[in-house]
Amino acid sequence: MDSLTAPKNVLVHIGPHQTGSAAIRNSLTSMVAELESADAFYLHSPDTRTSALDLANERFEQAEAGLAGICKTIGRLLQKNVILSHEDFSGELIGRSNNRAVYPTLTKNLRILHRSLRPHAVTFVFFRRNEADWLKSCYQQHRKYRARFDSFEAFSERFGAGLSWPAILEKPKDVFGKNLVVLDCEGDPRSEVMKLIGLLSREAAPDTDTLLFEDQNPSPHADRTAQRERTEEMSRSNPGAVSDPLPSDDTAPASDAWSSAWPPSKTDTASCTLPALLRRTNARVRTQDAEDILPPVTVDLEQLAQEHLPREVEMPNLRRVDIRHQSTLLDYRLRGKSRLHHLTSLVISYLRRDTPHTEKARLLFHRIWREQGSVLVKEMSVRWLISTLQTFLDHGENEAQRSIGMAGYFYGNMMKIYEGERAIEGLEQDATYAQVKPNTKNRFKGLDRYTVGGTDLMLNTNALALEIALRDEVAGLVLQEFLLRVKTSENVFSRHDRTRRDKGISISGFKDAWTFFEPWED
Repeated sequence: MDSLTAPKNVLVHIGPHQTGSAAIRNSLTSMVAELESADAFYLHSPDTRTSALDLANERFEQAEAGLAGICKTIGRLLQKNVILSHEDFSGELIGRSNNRAVYPTLTKNLRILHRSLRPHAVTFVFFRRNEADWLKSCYQQHRKYRARFDSFEAFSERFGAGLSWPAILEKPKDVFGKNLVVLDCEGDPRSEVMKLIGLLSREAAPDTDTLLFEDQNPSPHADRTAQRERTEEMSRSNPGAVSDPLPSDDTAPASDAWSSAWPPSKTDTASCTLPALLRRTNARVRTQDAEDILPPVTVDLEQLAQEHLPREVEMPNLRRVDIRHQSTLLDYRLRGKSRLHHLTSLVISYLRRDTPHTEKARLLFHRIWREQGSVLVKEMSVRWLISTLQTFLDHGENEAQRSIGMAGYFYGNMMKIYEGERAIEGLEQDATYAQVKPNTKNRFKGLDRYTVGGTDLMLNTNALALEIALRDEVAGLVLQEFLLRVKTSENVFSRHDRTRRDKGISISGFKDAWTFFEPWED
């Protein structure tokens, strides 16, 4: 039997949730040399995630069909060893449904995986955390996205009684024996990837009975969790109360999964009030079998930041449908800019489409902004800042990044619409208002008009945008930069403040309501 059809050693990392699975996947993608030395390949694709989600949602037939396709892909690989990884292979995270049990379908999921991946030799790896810390981390994750439980005590009462790893793993261990390896979570993804690679040889499988808990994956800070609970309790008792923004929870584990599958699922017109517009919505993301012209995810970003595109470039007569043509068009549009900017823009172009390379593009996008964001953000035009915010909306690593992307995208585009209409009307961007009160009839009831100097609408909008920007350092950097550009440019905000200053307007109750909370200065 040749190497293209010979059975492989398949290591299936099954999580579970809240044990740094996303970080392990990122490390698997970046540790190319280590995988090559072990004759190993990390197989990550939309099919892997879809099959894992099918298992988590108990769509067992769909999961088995998807895994059968993955099995064929594994058989065509040249490497002897293959790694699959997804926390949803274990099942659904507690708190997402009414089920009280912790991973009740774990054994069934593993049976399906094992059966679907035949004839390959399958080993499962499960990273366990201290039960108490794991439960707290699950509660913190629950609070980010849901509000079924408003205190850790209620959450613990619901799920804590059934939380015992020895009990949960007893049946799977009986069924799979040494082919289910249980390791303790240490919170160091590169170290844990090396453990996975070490298991591929199976020459020295660890004695799982003697492993000690060395949990370094921090649980949510008790004070912050309590503060959230108190704030929400006050909000329920006083709907009109305005709370200060809560501090970011730097110690909370990142979300282990994307917010939704890519591309976005299409919606049935029967349930939509705007069916014509929905046709455009459903066509927003183009599916394309594009080539992979991206560099490795380990590319030297600092070097790219120092290299620049040629300034003397001819405008190519190409269409951006083809990704190679798009790259050439970017050479022209970004002439003189850094190659890091070019790479970022190319990555965004991939992430606007549905291609086989979405996961790689995501990894590059987030690595660029984590490592080089402060350098890149200064040379980006407003257009690319807004495109970056839209990408955080579609592909953010957590809820904070997605909310920043959403706020920035709509803030920026509504300004473009408003300033575009003003240009169509032939009005200068830096001109003050001749009149300070509305002079036309309001034909959109409920959207109240305002008097110059007699509103805090614009101030409150900017203050909330800044509050949202501070929820995540990486994505927030982009929105803060955009707000700085707004503050120092000619636009609706500067016109309002300049008119107020030039006409000496000072209305009681709004004396401090400058659009950026400080008096206008040219």
